[in-house]
Amino acid sequence: MCEARTLLVAIDGGATKTLLRIVTPDGDVLGEGRSGPANIATDTEQAARSIRAAFDQAIFTAELTEDVWRGAFTWVAAAGLAGAEVAGCSDRIRDLCEFLTVFDVRTDAYTSCLGAHGGRDGAIVAIGTGSVGFAIRGEQTHRVGGWGFPQGDEGGGAHIGLKALRHMLWVADGRTAETELARDVCRYIRDAGGDPLTWGIGASATKFALLTPIVTNAAQKECKIALGILDYAASNIEVIANTLLQGEDFSSLKLAFLGGLSPVLMPRLSKTLSDRIVFPEGSSLDGATALVRKVMEHRRA
Repeated sequence: MCEARTLLVAIDGGATKTLLRIVTPDGDVLGEGRSGPANIATDTEQAARSIRAAFDQAIFTAELTEDVWRGAFTWVAAAGLAGAEVAGCSDRIRDLCEFLTVFDVRTDAYTSCLGAHGGRDGAIVAIGTGSVGFAIRGEQTHRVGGWGFPQGDEGGGAHIGLKALRHMLWVADGRTAETELARDVCRYIRDAGGDPLTWGIGASATKFALLTPIVTNAAQKECKIALGILDYAASNIEVIANTLLQGEDFSSLKLAFLGGLSPVLMPRLSKTLSDRIVFPEGSSLDGATALVRKVMEHRRA
């Protein structure tokens, strides 16, 4: 029987989608797949299904179907997955993805950082629904924030939306003067079929973050409350970034900003911090690709 050929699998799994790439040990991309969410702390079984669906799609794209049926490949995989920092989740997803011969699981922050700096050492601050700072220097890593909403993720869209809703409720109470921001938030919730006075009860981070565009639109119209909310978010992000880069081990690292809210908040940062920011070179999937090639090199050594 012929010896199995080794192919590499890079995976980027988050709260809403999974991206997967099949590459050769030399780095040539053979195929890619996309599927649903893969937060292994929230739902490990769903994450495993998403990974498998993206894997099957990538196999089809790469036209490897018949060879896979014959067991012609050994699969060496590396993934950046949301929730990987939660104890036991990485072991569980490896057990569920038994079709992968080797499976190195890291957090999505790790692969995002690796991708942003072309596989080299560096630091990132990612700002979307939540926020997190992450740095890599050799075998050392440093994380700041990213502990979830409402206890963490300061500066992210969920906290911005929460502040906007709170302002609208204060206006409804008569505790502060009416503003265009308050009217716009109230109108958005009513148009969506909700009750503005109870809409936020039990709301998820994702739901609160839906209010962020309303805040940014109001800020563009020079609404002082909206401007204050964004300035406060930026101040939280600045603390995360500065804390991330403290200490001799991480102080010299290049810093990249990622996520949909980065363009909104970066202009509000101090010049000292802004001058350190570099443009990201790649994505979290690119970082997973760099990681799986390192895993392969280690196996060869």
